[in-house]
Amino acid sequence: MKKSIFDTRRFVFYAIMLLLFFLLMNLSARVNELNQLSEQYQLMDTNVAALRSTNSVLETKIAFAGSDAAVDEYARESGYMVKPGEVLVIPISPKNITPEPIVEALSTIEPLPNWKIWYQLFFADVN
Repeated sequence: MKKSIFDTRRFVFYAIMLLLFFLLMNLSARVNELNQLSEQYQLMDTNVAALRSTNSVLETKIAFAGSDAAVDEYARESGYMVKPGEVLVIPISPKNITPEPIVEALSTIEPLPNWKIWYQLFFADVN
């Protein structure tokens, strides 16, 4: 009779230990998943910040493109237009000018015979 009580206590103890083991494994898996999701969140947060800064730069460019200053800049630089009273000056480069090539002297290294290389390897002063 005593033996059955002792076996029952041992069985309950092992069952509780097994249950704790599985609960700790589940907790470990959830902590690991939390770490992965936190890393993904930080990466996405960084990407969102970069996209927001890009968006603000593009909005600034769009606002400038619709202004009178952008039209004036385009007309003067790309359209070769001038305001009344101004004179358009376009510099012309001289024709048939070719730069003279610069010739650099190449130094050549004379190859040593194999016996000299081996001689220096074994008998040269190492100091």
